[in-house]
Amino acid sequence: MCIRDRSWTVLVMACLFLSTRISPITDVFSALQSDLNSYVPLITSATWGGSWQRVGNEVKGIDKFYSVAVCENHVLAGSDKGVFSLKRPNSVWTHEQPAFSNAPTAVTFVPDNCAIAYSASLGFGVWRGVYNDGDGWDWSRIDKDNHLSGARSVIIVPAVIGSQETIYVAGEFGVMWLPSLPDTPQTWQATNLTSLATSLTTDGGIVASYWNQGVYLRTGDGIWSPLGNSPPADKLVYQAAYDGQKGIVGTQTGAFRLTGGNWERISSIDQTAFSVAVSPLGMFAGMRGRGIVGSSDGGATWLPFDTGIDKNNSEFQVRDLYLPPGNGGKCMLAATTTGIWQWGTCS
Repeated sequence: MCIRDRSWTVLVMACLFLSTRISPITDVFSALQSDLNSYVPLITSATWGGSWQRVGNEVKGIDKFYSVAVCENHVLAGSDKGVFSLKRPNSVWTHEQPAFSNAPTAVTFVPDNCAIAYSASLGFGVWRGVYNDGDGWDWSRIDKDNHLSGARSVIIVPAVIGSQETIYVAGEFGVMWLPSLPDTPQTWQATNLTSLATSLTTDGGIVASYWNQGVYLRTGDGIWSPLGNSPPADKLVYQAAYDGQKGIVGTQTGAFRLTGGNWERISSIDQTAFSVAVSPLGMFAGMRGRGIVGSSDGGATWLPFDTGIDKNNSEFQVRDLYLPPGNGGKCMLAATTTGIWQWGTCS
């Protein structure tokens, strides 16, 4: 029997010279590699590639950014005063909807078309934006008779073979949708979620955060089913993410991870978690006051993941964590009370 010490020198010496029987060298190093794997430290933002960097100039006169989306060199950000835009390498934000106020806004691009985007603004409904070189963005409202004024979130479900892109909006009315992307005002169709829905995400599975009800997964066009055997203990859900295996939801009192079909409270996340994300690198949560934390071991252990972000704000919040599609988790953006921030390289 070989008694292992966490000192790798002691480990190798003990295995080579103190064993009661001689094993092949390959067996010794296989055992060593196994132990190395078990003691790999949790990855942090520094080892993933450095600090977060501010995107664009610091914007004055807004309370907070609520959302962010990237498509090639275009960046859109939703604030309490509507949409802001930036086209890299330009670093100055343009206020697209200056008439908006007290209007938490979500933004999304049409997949593979960086010149068309949609936004949802509480109190102002759902809008479509079209970009023209030289003229910038042009926005028009696309909910007929203003019937989606309570909109809070918008997503586009990419097309698959034999189908076309669909669009969903969450808000005071629940979740509503259209079977194709609108370019003129439309009457949107109801789904089976008919009361307050706070957000929609597409980190793999199409997920809705259904206030005071739990987390729901889209299982068909306009059809949503509960995700998990039962709701999390705190059903005041802000945002959820699910990639088909890993799941996490941020709530009023913290966050929960999906384990064996059940929502298990994450004890180390003890502040309101407004935003969450799941990527190939792990799971992430944005907390009130404390910033962003990440886990690379399925949610068992969490460490800070916000090096470089300005948290010098008495009511600091991370309201959105955005993963550009197809980037493999190598880039993430955060919408916060102090601005838009980027970690990694967005290709």
